[in-house]
Amino acid sequence: MSARGANVAFDTLNAPKATFAPSGAAAPRVVVVGDLAVDVLVTPSTPRRPGGDVPARITTCPGGAGASTATWLAARGMDVSLVTRVGDDAAGRAAVANLRAAGVRPVVAIDAQAATATVVVLVDGADRTMLSDRRAAARLCVDDLPPFEGIDHLHLSGYVLLDPASGPAGRAALSAARAAGISTSLDPQTTGDLAPAHLRLMQGVDLLLPNEDELAALTGSADPASATTLLGTVGAVAVTRGAAGASWIDPDGVRSVEARAVAVVDPTGAGDAFDAGLIAARLTGAAPEAALAAGCAAAAEVISRCGARPDGPR
Repeated sequence: MSARGANVAFDTLNAPKATFAPSGAAAPRVVVVGDLAVDVLVTPSTPRRPGGDVPARITTCPGGAGASTATWLAARGMDVSLVTRVGDDAAGRAAVANLRAAGVRPVVAIDAQAATATVVVLVDGADRTMLSDRRAAARLCVDDLPPFEGIDHLHLSGYVLLDPASGPAGRAALSAARAAGISTSLDPQTTGDLAPAHLRLMQGVDLLLPNEDELAALTGSADPASATTLLGTVGAVAVTRGAAGASWIDPDGVRSVEARAVAVVDPTGAGDAFDAGLIAARLTGAAPEAALAAGCAAAAEVISRCGARPDGPR
């Protein structure tokens, strides 16, 4: 029994490999620790008016930053598991079933005291505003983490690490990964209260994946060159720069690639897809520039459709 309600794993990391794994050589095994949620996408048909009744297109999609990255990793051929917490409700059960259908192994704690996370996304062209209610996801705890033996890489969501409620689980995941000798990546995923003081929580992460706003919150500048000040705390930094592309910063310098030009339908999940494209490329031997290009390709794919997952409608 978990410290926060019933803790029931649907699957374990040591279960038989899912059918999506490539035949022949084993695919890299990745564990993502992050949120599984329901996204409610709201696209107003006319400009919003305070107090007005605005027609809109409203779509409910599977979401959650961690889950979105996990599904993109699966689509890129990784053997991936998602460690998360959902409510004991229909939304949680549907979200887990969707994960399985996408080729992700769920390692899920069921919370009898909190509902499954919901995120309302207000979409306005290339911009979007997210209203997040993490609920059960925020109650992820150390007891929910599985053993990490036999894993190649841990990807951690900043929503887990930087929330005081789930932060202990995030720190424990990083510690366990270091003890197991596996590589790690972290996407801050929020500029909310992000500050240089949070760098102490990121100590020893192999790859930090901020966007320009998050980089500015950590270093005081959105210039990719400012990420050099983070080296020593983290091993390397990959900065997403929207339409300007992305940059990789490590002790060898700064390398950049351009973004793909596509029509933006819904920017939700672009960063999550970028993370997955880059991580999958690096785990299969790509150099930094090629990994950046793979991340930008995944981001371009997701913004050309509705929703944050690879199977979203165009």
